[in-house]
Amino acid sequence: MKGKIVKRLFTYLKGSSVLVLLSVLIGMLFGAASVAVPYFAGKAIDNLGNIDSLVRQLMVIVCLLISAAVFQFALIRMNNRIAFSLGLNLRNATYAKMHRVKMSYIDKTSAGKLQSYIISDVETASDGILLFLNQFASGLATIIITLIVMFLINWKISLIVVVFTPVSIAVSYFIAKGAYKSFAKQAEIRGRQTAFVGESVNNFRECRVFNVTDVRIRGFDEINGEYRKTATKATFLSSISNPSSRFVNALIYAGVVFTGCMAGVGGAITVGALTTLLAYANQFMKPFNDLSAVYTELSDSFACLARVFEYLDSPEIPQEKSAEGLPDNKMQFDIEFKNVSFSYVEGRPVLKDVSFTVGKGESFAIAGPTGCGKTTLINLLMRYYEPDSGDILINGKSIKDIPRSELRHYIGFVSQDTWLSDDTVMENIRFSGPQITEEQAIDACKKTGCDSFIRKLPKRYDEMMDNERDDVSGGQKQLLTIARAMASNPSIMILDEATSSVDVVTEVRIQKAVRELLNGRTSIIIAHRLSTITNCDKIVVIDGGRVSEIGTHDELIANGGFYSRLYASYVSG
Repeated sequence: MKGKIVKRLFTYLKGSSVLVLLSVLIGMLFGAASVAVPYFAGKAIDNLGNIDSLVRQLMVIVCLLISAAVFQFALIRMNNRIAFSLGLNLRNATYAKMHRVKMSYIDKTSAGKLQSYIISDVETASDGILLFLNQFASGLATIIITLIVMFLINWKISLIVVVFTPVSIAVSYFIAKGAYKSFAKQAEIRGRQTAFVGESVNNFRECRVFNVTDVRIRGFDEINGEYRKTATKATFLSSISNPSSRFVNALIYAGVVFTGCMAGVGGAITVGALTTLLAYANQFMKPFNDLSAVYTELSDSFACLARVFEYLDSPEIPQEKSAEGLPDNKMQFDIEFKNVSFSYVEGRPVLKDVSFTVGKGESFAIAGPTGCGKTTLINLLMRYYEPDSGDILINGKSIKDIPRSELRHYIGFVSQDTWLSDDTVMENIRFSGPQITEEQAIDACKKTGCDSFIRKLPKRYDEMMDNERDDVSGGQKQLLTIARAMASNPSIMILDEATSSVDVVTEVRIQKAVRELLNGRTSIIIAHRLSTITNCDKIVVIDGGRVSEIGTHDELIANGGFYSRLYASYVSG
């Protein structure tokens, strides 16, 4: 699995390939310069009686130290650029993916998990790759060059280092293997933790109203305790890797000291050469210590990358087929639902063989009990989902043959759940595109009646707005979303009980503005309060996922069917 992750990781280093090669080259030069210093230091010790030779050796050492410093500086700068570029590419890919995944994936995945993929997981992966780049090439060069020079000086002493080095590597490997599993679990819990916190922050009023703050705190404590347990294990395993390697390395170094001193007493090796060997014995193991630390850090990075790549591999919306779009006449559209069946879960249909037609310029209401499939019909019309069977036609053309972006360009949608971007009032009204002028936006606000309260804001249309503002009522926010839909001048208007959050006086004003907007336009209104649809051209009643009745309000009341009983129940309260 790690091999696949590494191979895929390189695809996100496009544009940095040359920098990666330069990083490897400079890392090796840095390692070579660092390795050469002990060698010439040993030569200097052996030439203490020769001042000229000693000075030359010292000058070489100074040049090597300066070169090593320059190489290290360049290496760090270059690796930072590579790692941050990788992080940028991954963040762009994960954020773009969010706009391509199927709606079913979004419905089943919490916002906190998505945020964790895009922000914290990518950041952790980037940090791990940065540490790896800083250590790998220089460490590898240090190991190879040190080993060669040590064997050239004294192969018997060097053999001690080579024989026992695998012990150090094995210790690091088995510890890091256990750490990877813990880091993977830690990353999964961190995603749940982020989701839980986001849910609590976004719904803190509801938590207080229902007096469940203590329950939420206990819930967070449980997740936090689980995270602490897993993170402690992962951190412990990663932290003992380096000391364990150092302990084995210290034993190897002690063996080199003892053997070298015995050889020195017998005259088999000079003091300078012994000094070089001791420095190399210590220096040879340092890259292994550093790389073992890097490996444990990479375990966390790979765990996060595995989550990110799993998310990137989630099912996407199929690519659009090239096809002719809708006609240019924006004002005249009819909509036909033709034998449409749909289920969110296989075997549990929500809609069953639904058929009805919305004529050009008609206002068409959808009524029925909660859970009957009213909103599902709109989800299918907007192509958030595709029908299991049947088809939806606009002007006789299947919406499957109309690009989603073009289809939605003709549709204005106002939900009962308000959403405002963290931006100015003006930009919220112009949210659907820069083609909407400020004059059009202000005109839409005047029609919906929200211009009056906008004028009372400190910065008026330049006032920053978001969903969390307490000094702007829910009804006023709903007015802004209606104005936003009006400003886009849609051909088809969909209202999901858009007046549910406003008072009676405001509702009357909105209904008047909506009637003006809907004049000559095809509109679909999802009815929760039946009083809002009595004047619609037609009403389709959905019951049990099927079409129960179709007609005007008066016709349906006169029929004495399901709608009549539903309306009587609504009126009686």
